Amino acid sequence: MSFDDKLSKYLKYEIDSVNNHLPKKRITLLMAEQGNLYYVNREDAQLYINKKEIQILLELCPKEKHKDVYLPILIIRRRDLGRGTYIISGELIEQFLVSKAINKYKESWENFNNEDHSPSLVYLYKPDLIELRKVLPTSTVIGFA
Repeated sequence: MSFDDKLSKYLKYEIDSVNNHLPKKRITLLMAEQGNLYYVNREDAQLYINKKEIQILLELCPKEKHKDVYLPILIIRRRDLGRGTYIISGELIEQFLVSKAINKYKESWENFNNEDHSPSLVYLYKPDLIELRKVLPTSTVIGFA
């Protein structure tokens, strides 16, 4: 095994260990609405989502999409995109909810869904992340890539 292979394997191990707090099993917004307010992380710990955050998400999300939103919403730090750059991992509805929660998008889901979205529209930066963690601290989680 070459030095580069060993280094690559070691870095993958380190990134995996830094991400142990990420969910192993996520719940849908519909499940949370019905009272299932926890998810399991990679260390098998049960982490609870605040009911107030569920209410915020329910108000922002169209009812027909409750089954399509997975919690916690994953925010991934992407160093390859530049310092302090994060992406919203997941479906378009999750990107919409985060954008609405931090007032980065003002229009309806229908408008958001019909727009042509390039990846740059779903990037988050440090000020966005600070605001997001104030509004949705337990229903979002940050991972590292």
